[in-house]
Amino acid sequence: MKTKLILLAVAALAAPLFLTASDQMALPRAGGTVFSGAGATQAAIQLAVEDFRAALGQSVNQPGAPGDQAGRREINWDAVPNTFAAPNPLPPDFFNKNSARGAVYSIRGPKPDLFQVSANSGIAPVRFDNLGPNYSQIFEVFSAQRLFTAIGSNEFDVDFFVPGTQDRATVAGFGAVFTNVAIQASSSIEYFNSEGRSLGRFFVRVAPHGLSFLGVTFPQKIVAKVRITQGTAALGEADNPAQGVNVVVTDDFLYSEPLKREAGRY
Repeated sequence: MKTKLILLAVAALAAPLFLTASDQMALPRAGGTVFSGAGATQAAIQLAVEDFRAALGQSVNQPGAPGDQAGRREINWDAVPNTFAAPNPLPPDFFNKNSARGAVYSIRGPKPDLFQVSANSGIAPVRFDNLGPNYSQIFEVFSAQRLFTAIGSNEFDVDFFVPGTQDRATVAGFGAVFTNVAIQASSSIEYFNSEGRSLGRFFVRVAPHGLSFLGVTFPQKIVAKVRITQGTAALGEADNPAQGVNVVVTDDFLYSEPLKREAGRY
């Protein structure tokens, strides 16, 4: 099922404000449009993803130097070399250094910045079976065959840079595909501006053993960072939604072409 919501600007929010119980999305602090979908298969979210792509820009800028400012970047994990896939870690800056697309990952707090892309068939156990038994049975894929996760945490940040540089940047929208979201309001994307202020936290629709998509676009390139929460537990736990344990990973990331921030900003 696909949903597109156009949200008007909210001047100030003292506490999270939610839409309907089925949506469970916080209104943003700046005008934005929400794209979402969920279901058992790739087809269930395809229209939501295509609508989001169109909103970001029809041109897909390839890895490397800054591209068409009206275009977008996509990460689907599948071209990552086997040396940087399971059971090996993925460098946090791989998609700003090795394959420059202006995205760098990090984990808040004292935990190390460890990330992993699942293995291709025939190389190592697929869909994170190397991290937990039977994960391949609960994780569906949107673009075959690899998936992505943080290691040791169910939450991580994505900071944006001018691709291939250390110049911090902002984007007009970001979206991601999630797999195995089984607990309401357990998985989310929170958007931050260049001053570190939240632009809103949005919750991913439920689709146990299926796929969910969530993306938000803004009228201008004001998103400097997003924070992704994958379920309630880091990989390694046994998925048991009835007991409040839900392990979730992600597939494709989509975002507009990063634009260099103004000097002196966060």
